[in-house]
Amino acid sequence: MFSKSQLTLLIGAVLSAPIAHAEITNTDEHMVVTGRDYGYKADTNSTAMRMEMTQLETPGQVAVIDEKLIDEQRASTLGEVLQNDASISAGGTSRNRERFSLRGFELGSSSGFLRDGHQHWSHYRQPVELLERVEVMKGPAGLLYGQSAPGGLVNMVSKKPTYDTQMNFSQDIGSNNHTRSVLDVSGSLNADQTLRGRVVLAKEDYDSWRKFSDGSTPSTDRFVGGMFLDYDVNDNVTVSLHYDRTQDNGSVDSGAYIVDGKPVMGRDHVWDAQWSKIDNDVQNMGFDVKAQLTDTWALNTGFNYQDFVRNDKESYPDFSNFDQNGTIKQGGSDRHDEWAFKTAYTDFVGEFDTLGVQHQLLIGANWLGYSYDRFQRSFNSVDVKPGDTAPTPTFSNGKPKQSHSSYDAWGFYAQDMITVNDYWQVLAGVRFDRQVKDGLAEEAVSPKLAAIFHPAENGSIYLAYSESFEPQGAVSSSSKNYINDGSQLDPLRGKQYELGTKWELFDNRLFASAAVFNITQENTAIDVEVGNGWYEKTQAGERVHNGVEVALQGKITDKLSMNASAMYLDAKYTKDQNYQGNRPADVPEFAASVWSTYNVTEATDVNLGVIYEGSRFGDAANTFKKDGYTRVDVGVAHTYKYDDKLDIVGRVNVENLFDTDYMAGGGSTSKDYVGATGVTLGEGRNFMATIEFKY
Repeated sequence: MFSKSQLTLLIGAVLSAPIAHAEITNTDEHMVVTGRDYGYKADTNSTAMRMEMTQLETPGQVAVIDEKLIDEQRASTLGEVLQNDASISAGGTSRNRERFSLRGFELGSSSGFLRDGHQHWSHYRQPVELLERVEVMKGPAGLLYGQSAPGGLVNMVSKKPTYDTQMNFSQDIGSNNHTRSVLDVSGSLNADQTLRGRVVLAKEDYDSWRKFSDGSTPSTDRFVGGMFLDYDVNDNVTVSLHYDRTQDNGSVDSGAYIVDGKPVMGRDHVWDAQWSKIDNDVQNMGFDVKAQLTDTWALNTGFNYQDFVRNDKESYPDFSNFDQNGTIKQGGSDRHDEWAFKTAYTDFVGEFDTLGVQHQLLIGANWLGYSYDRFQRSFNSVDVKPGDTAPTPTFSNGKPKQSHSSYDAWGFYAQDMITVNDYWQVLAGVRFDRQVKDGLAEEAVSPKLAAIFHPAENGSIYLAYSESFEPQGAVSSSSKNYINDGSQLDPLRGKQYELGTKWELFDNRLFASAAVFNITQENTAIDVEVGNGWYEKTQAGERVHNGVEVALQGKITDKLSMNASAMYLDAKYTKDQNYQGNRPADVPEFAASVWSTYNVTEATDVNLGVIYEGSRFGDAANTFKKDGYTRVDVGVAHTYKYDDKLDIVGRVNVENLFDTDYMAGGGSTSKDYVGATGVTLGEGRNFMATIEFKY
């Protein structure tokens, strides 16, 4: 179908079979990928140790959500991918981006997400079409990744070029005028296969199932493009280049207004003005180098530059007068933001024996440079009755707001995995971090210790201690009068103890894991009133999260594959001036997720998915509660083999089969309101039909 010369003219790249179903063997020329179907099971992860490690050798819980599962569910957002792990709970989706909590702690846009191991500014909808898999690393990750919340990190792993020519084209058509076209092409670009490339292009358009007051429908127009190149300089050195761009232009829906547990004006009413719109334009570019320096030492290094431009025109509906006169204020602003995120790392990995024990030693450093610029003009506010159209906004006479901020952060780390014998492994590591922002330098030291016992070749039991940190800056009297104004605050510190076990079952076709953990977050700021309108900011606040997790991935039988997880979490503010004794927002006590595939015939598969989310409080004040819900999704796929190289796959998916009403993430309250604003509502029954050509 495609010759190598044709592929080169096309810029080439690959349509890769899911990596989790591959078995790698050595040849004289390169690595060859041969088929192996273990369902959704992943044998390795790259996040937890900053090197490729087996799950049994990783002292912590890492959920790997692979391309097979993403493809079966036709996921187009990171939230749709992460719903497959029960330890993740979704937050709000205002400003057209997704928010998440992991083990009950919110993931920050600047510190909770990685792309290929680089810190990634995640203030926008992520380009899932570019991803090979998503790895969820649970628990504090301060040792290897620096500042982050104690719940863990999400690493998005990009697709890679392949040696063989491959191509994939898919077309989705679904509810609410939803269409998505994805082209994924890849392969070798020269005869000796030392230069390989991959190009992924995606175009998506869809309407919302909700409507503005004027009857119009919010809509989104989205484009994703990515190019990946690998070049083997020689047998020991590979240089990889990448570039991708995401343009996401969409109407704004900041969520429902909930009073007494029900959405005011119905489930399909959008409160934002119909002219509200956010346009995002994000570019990522960089390189990575992998070099085998000697038989003992390897070098991994890389750099990424991320430029994110956002034009945000929003009305910010205000409900403070709604109960008095039945109107809302539509005001808002026209705002331009630009973020630049530069990251670099260098890792040396050595494998050697000393004093009769084996060492896998990692010594490395990483750097993050952040800058942000904002220009914002406010609109005049107008009172609008529900159902009336908001007038075209006019600018206020106030002075535009302009701001600039930046910081640099460095980290230096060392980690040693010591294999004592066939039964015991010990992990020890330490990291030093320094961040400089506005002339203020903040430093932190983060250790990690773990012991792994292998009672059998197919199992492990581990005990681990790890820490996280989040810089807090200095006390500022911008909102209150503090007697300790200007004093430097200690970083938020997360400390976790975890006991877990992992097993490869049924001839290594099924991976099972379980863990119990305790996380304490210390140094939360508390304002103590000292009299006459003055306060002292202390750091006596504390949160404690205790939990249990279980997970299964792989084949239950020859015909049945499953990805399943469940979590019980007891989370509360143990010391806090406002929320003591409360649960964090959008954190259920119990959650579970299952996605399964049953091979009816060699050509036909059926899917069943069940998501259970227990009841949750919608805000940290625990003033309103969201009921628990169970959502059932189904799918069916049939593969027609046109010839030995081309498969044509037809698929139909139905989400929320029983049309369950539920509240998803998000929500805020104020003493001036009788309800909660910004609550995301789950969509009712919807479908997606797909045709896919795999060459």
